[in-house]
This record gives sequence, C-alpha cells and structure tokens, in this order.
Amino acid sequence: MNIGIILAKESSDRLKNKNFKNFNGKPMIAWAIETAKKSKVFDKIIIATDSDKIIKKLKRYNLDFIKRPKELSEEKCGIDEVMKYCISTLYKKVDYACCLFPCAPLLSHTDIVKGLSKIKTNKYKYIFAASNYSHPIEKSFKIKNGKIKLNFSKRNSYISSKFFPKNYHDNGYFYWARANTWKNNFFKYDSKSSFIEIPNWRAQDLDTKDDWKKVDLIFKSLNRKKC
Repeated sequence: MNIGIILAKESSDRLKNKNFKNFNGKPMIAWAIETAKKSKVFDKIIIATDSDKIIKKLKRYNLDFIKRPKELSEEKCGIDEVMKYCISTLYKKVDYACCLFPCAPLLSHTDIVKGLSKIKTNKYKYIFAASNYSHPIEKSFKIKNGKIKLNFSKRNSYISSKFFPKNYHDNGYFYWARANTWKNNFFKYDSKSSFIEIPNWRAQDLDTKDDWKKVDLIFKSLNRKKC
C-alpha cells in the first residue's frame, strides 16, 4: 500500500491561516489534495493534523485523518517524527509513504509520480523535491550591522556566473521513502538521498504576502495556457 500524508497543522506563524486561505476559488490545501489524487499513486491520502477543526473542514474530501499530538506540531519537530508517528498508527502494511505539504499549488501530479518511480529503484532511502538557485550562491551577500558582507570570497565577484556550478535547495514539496525507512531513519542530505528537479520558477515559498502574489500570478498564467 502506498500512502500520501499531507501535514496540516492549525497554526501558521508567518502567514496566518494560509492552509485555508482562499486561493483561486478554493482553500489552499484543496489544491494539494487534488494534486495528490490526480497522481493516482496513493491507496490512501491522509491528513495529519493537530486540529479537530481541520478534520471537520476537510470531511467532504473523502480522506483519512490522523490526529497527531500537539508536540508533533511544534517548530522543533521534524517531518521524520511526524511520519514515523503516522505510519505507526496504521494497521495495514505500508510499502511507500510520501510526505506532502498543504501549500504547494505549483506542484504537479507528475512530480509525485516521478518521485515514486525513483524511490522504487531501491538506490536511495529518500527522494525529495528540489530546485536550482537562479543565481550563483557564490556571489551572494548579507547585510550585517547595516553593511554588505560577502558570504564567499571577494574573488567570486569578478568571475562570470557561467563558470559556477549549479546549486540546489530543497523546496519542501514532498518526500518519498519506504515505510520502514521513515520508521528507522532520519532524513539526510547525503548520497543515500536524491531528488526530482522542479524548475525554480515553480518552487515558491508561501510565507509572506509577496510570496502569495507571486504564486498567484504564476498559477493563473499556467491555468490560462490550459484553457
């Protein structure tokens, strides 16, 4: 049995109530649910939440629910602990489990399918979604005490961007692993993990109003092309 577990806690520190904020006519989380269903790879899609209110709101989507303890919704708690807890509550044997997030309207169902196909090769413990940085991180800087401070060597400022290798970041869309892997290991960025590349224009955080506007514009553009 393959399962998809969508993590949906009640609180949101930066963008309030973003899981249920209206996004193009639907609650934001509805897009994640629809994408998971459209992939057709899950025998069960489960909402793991700390809130009875969320369970009540999502009953109409014909899903399964796991009520997780409040301590598994704290910022210090990683997805490993949540996935381990959720899988341990299930009675049926789980083969592969995918951790999904509720605020990823630019995630495609084909990304999820590719993730399952890659984890099934048995070459890796984890498969996750990642994107490349649009500009070389070797040229990045920060502001410290009101002054520009380079993150890397000053020499990099004079090197053409084309000479730097691609760098990637985890975009937090999904994580695939065998059920036993979730139970016995912690996720690591190492040779035992690999990723499905998501174009960086389709990998957007949703933590601020500016993020929301940007994602909304991209989403509308994509859906106009489908019409």
